[in-house]
Amino acid sequence: HVGVSHDPPLSEVDAIATAARASGAEAVLAIGGGSVIDAAKAAAAIAPSGLPCAEFYHGSRLLPVDGLLFAALPTTAGTGAEITKNSVLSDPEADTKKSLRGPRMVPDLAIVDPELTVSMGPELTAASGLDALTQAIESYISLNTHATSQALALGAVRLLTRWLPVAFADGANREARTHVAEGSLLSGMAFGQSGLGAVHGLAHPLGHLLDLPHGFTCAVLLPHILRWNAPVREAELDELAAATGHPDGAAFIEA
Repeated sequence: HVGVSHDPPLSEVDAIATAARASGAEAVLAIGGGSVIDAAKAAAAIAPSGLPCAEFYHGSRLLPVDGLLFAALPTTAGTGAEITKNSVLSDPEADTKKSLRGPRMVPDLAIVDPELTVSMGPELTAASGLDALTQAIESYISLNTHATSQALALGAVRLLTRWLPVAFADGANREARTHVAEGSLLSGMAFGQSGLGAVHGLAHPLGHLLDLPHGFTCAVLLPHILRWNAPVREAELDELAAATGHPDGAAFIEA
C-alpha cells in the first residue's frame, strides 16, 4: 500500500486493514513518516477484527488485544510514532482529529536508521524536528512528568537544539541526522510516559481546521504557550535553559 495522507483519515486505515486480510498478511511493516506509521499501526491493530476503524476511533469498541505483528521504520525524525501507543487519525465525516490509543498500539519492532531520513528536504526536516522538540519540552514541564521521563526529555532537548539547525542546513550531514533521529526517539519515549501540554492540545484542532502540517503548527504555538506556562514552570524552564546554554527560561523561550 503506497501513499498515506497527512492526518490519515479512517478510510485509509480501513484500506490497509482490508489489504492485510485479503493477502493473509501476518505482519504490517511501515516505512515512512508519522502519518504512514500512524495509519499502519492502527490497521495492524484492527485488521484481525474485520471491523471498521470508526468502531474503535469513536469508542464503540475497545481495541483488540491481539493485532498483527507491527514494525516501523521511520523516514522522518519528529513524531516518535515508532515508539508510542497512540495513532493520530482524522474522520472527515465527523470533522474530528484525535488519537486512537492503547497498549497494543506500541510497535513490536522499531528500526530507527538515520540513513532513511537523509532524503528529507529542509522544510520537512524543520517541521518534523520542531515537533520532536515541542514534544520533549512539553514532556519535561508536564504535570505528569517524573525522573525517567525528564531524563529522556532533557536528552532530546539537548540533541535537537544543537543538531536540528545543522540537519536543516545540510541534509547530507550524517552526524546531524543521527543525533536528530536519536532526539526524536527520546522525545517519543519521554512523552509516551508523561503526556504533552497545551501546544499539542491546540495544534491538533488548529492543524485540522486550517490544514496545516502538525510540526509547523506546534512550532508556531510553542513560544506563546511556553510564555503562558512560564509563571508556573519557571524552575523547569530554567533547567532547560541551563542545559542548552541560555541564561534563564525567558532566553530559552526566545531562542
